[in-house]
Amino acid sequence: MSVNDNHLYIMNDIFNKMSKEFVTIDGNVKKIQKENLTPYKVATVILIREYCNEATKVIMERRDFCLASLKLIQSADMELSVLLNTLYAPEYALHRFAAKLDMELDVLYEKGIDGLLDLFDSLRRMIEPKEHSLSVSVLNKNSVLGLYVRRMLIFFEKLAFDQVVVLYNDLKKYIDKRITDTENSDISATPKQDNFGSSIKKTTWGGRQAELLVAQQAHTLQTDEHKALPPIELQALIHDLLKSTPYNADAHYLSYLNCIRVSDFCGAVNSLYHCFDRLAPLENRSTPEDRSRTFRYAALNLAVLHAQFNHKEVALYALKEAIKLAQEAGDNVCLQLAHSWISYLTNEENKGPLIERSVGKASLLGITHTTGLSLISHAHHYALEAKSPPQVFDILMKSDMLNCQHSMSDLMSITFAEKSALWAYYGKTEMASLCAQLLLLHNAGDKKQQIFNGPSTCQAIVTVANMLIEFGEYGLADVVLSHAKERFPNNPCNKIWMLSEQLHIFTQLMRQEKWSEAEATATNISSLDQLESKLKLVEVCLAKGDFPKGLEYISMLEENPDITPPHLIRAILLSSQITCASSLPSNRTAVITNCIMRLCSALELATRNHLSYYKALVKMHLANVQLLMGLSTLALNLVEDAIPTILGHGSYYDQGNAFMLYSKCLIASASENSFEARKEIISHGIKALSKAQILFTKVNAIAKIKNTLHLQAILYNEINLPSERNQCAFEYRQLNGQYLTTPINPFLY
Repeated sequence: MSVNDNHLYIMNDIFNKMSKEFVTIDGNVKKIQKENLTPYKVATVILIREYCNEATKVIMERRDFCLASLKLIQSADMELSVLLNTLYAPEYALHRFAAKLDMELDVLYEKGIDGLLDLFDSLRRMIEPKEHSLSVSVLNKNSVLGLYVRRMLIFFEKLAFDQVVVLYNDLKKYIDKRITDTENSDISATPKQDNFGSSIKKTTWGGRQAELLVAQQAHTLQTDEHKALPPIELQALIHDLLKSTPYNADAHYLSYLNCIRVSDFCGAVNSLYHCFDRLAPLENRSTPEDRSRTFRYAALNLAVLHAQFNHKEVALYALKEAIKLAQEAGDNVCLQLAHSWISYLTNEENKGPLIERSVGKASLLGITHTTGLSLISHAHHYALEAKSPPQVFDILMKSDMLNCQHSMSDLMSITFAEKSALWAYYGKTEMASLCAQLLLLHNAGDKKQQIFNGPSTCQAIVTVANMLIEFGEYGLADVVLSHAKERFPNNPCNKIWMLSEQLHIFTQLMRQEKWSEAEATATNISSLDQLESKLKLVEVCLAKGDFPKGLEYISMLEENPDITPPHLIRAILLSSQITCASSLPSNRTAVITNCIMRLCSALELATRNHLSYYKALVKMHLANVQLLMGLSTLALNLVEDAIPTILGHGSYYDQGNAFMLYSKCLIASASENSFEARKEIISHGIKALSKAQILFTKVNAIAKIKNTLHLQAILYNEINLPSERNQCAFEYRQLNGQYLTTPINPFLY
């Protein structure tokens, strides 16, 4: 995982959080959604009355009624058959209350409007003290159910007589429809509806219920997306909400978030425009400040939308409009938010000072969330500028302190992910894996309300999968990636696990020497990471022997303005391998000299950017070149210097290559004057090759295993151990019969 990948999902979280702040700009300009008294609400208050008037209730009934009633008062209006099915379900021990509700509705049906008046009169007496002010009422008027009943009483008292008649007629139709629906079925035997949203087309959303649903879904989309409704179902629900409450700006904003979730640009723009159309204050009912506030935050939200889709030029135009309006109104908070986005959209040359000013100004204005994100972005930029790792992690420590002080669980997760990315960037893969596991542990506690399942969590899961792939645990890695697919099916998180999956497939195809399929997979990676795609295409060209095409890809890489030091070092390593592989004996000295110069430049780049693992890899390639030149002692010294880092933080494949090179250097440096001394050194070399063979077997690198067995057979023959030599030859022949592989170029590391 690279820091560049981490930067993408950090900015996505900035987008989500900022957008959430912008939409709730002024409660005075939002149109209040009208709520009516409906037959469903009448049925709900009858159920509450019957429960409260029941003297004997067991603990199970009390618990189940609390859970069921909370769902009923928060859900949309549902058909009576669905309501009764819910109460009769085995999940709740409320069968007798459901029967009483059914019976009371029949009584109300027979009594007519008088029964409706008696119902609300009994509800009024239920929440009032019976005898004196110190007596306890049946239902506490300040409780959740008490507040709900009082609201229903207020709605009923506001009704004119003709409206009461309409309500009663609607109630009769409500009951008649249940009778029609259950003529051929038993209610108590009907399976429970698992989801109130399953009957969306038959429901009517009230103002409060719609507001609660929108708030819950919007919060879930931004913190724990896999628990939200699927995109298609959520969009259908939003459409139904807007039918009931057409002026609901929050519903349009939820549609906007849902469109962003599936990368629907046109739908996102349309929903955002509708959202701010509903929020726009009326000319004769608002102050000029209200209107300016709405318009400047609308422009800022539009800029965020275009930035999310990488329309940087259009986003800058929208930001300029927001800045102009914010300056006219003297809104420092809006200016600071716009400044944070300018620091993201600007070029690398001016990014550092802008981020530093953003951190200071956001802290001064008390915008804690933006301050925390700016600190993370500041640490990220410092790493790319080759600042020392202690400075980078010191900034992240400040972010940790701020996040803990203000309990910002989303930023805590992002900070863990950033640390994991930085450790991987610096070549400490064990520390990267540890930080990823700490992030997953942080999001796996008992306090479920603090869980944040955003892109950072997805990246942590993928980091664990990548570690398993590097250690040859392909079955476990597939399980982890399957979990990531199920948990994060939508953009931008899905790009994270898609890239890991494609790289895993590419590696397997390369080791099976299926060059054409590997090339197709490398081309597919370009939609996720263009630089990585080019590097993989170079690997295919090197393996196939298409050296001119490989050098062409490397030239394209080096000319890319977005190339990072790790990508450049990998390009140099591949270029040196192509040069060595394509050299002829007549010009090998000049070619090797050129390779050493390029590898020294890569070594200097890795040292300057504190990339310890790439530094060790470059040393191994330099040692291989020195070995080709006959400088075996110098090569051995370089290998001994670099191999601890490779063994400590490298994959099994890299460790196997390191042991092979160590064995070659060890044997090449052995003196030929003393047979016994050379025999002992060869024995050490064979042991190193045996370790390499075990590692290659774990990652299923067949060609490398065959190469190791070939070298072992030669060495056993030299020290006169025919049985061991024959065993290696036998194993080689078996593998050669099962797998036809191309011989590995002896000049390559």
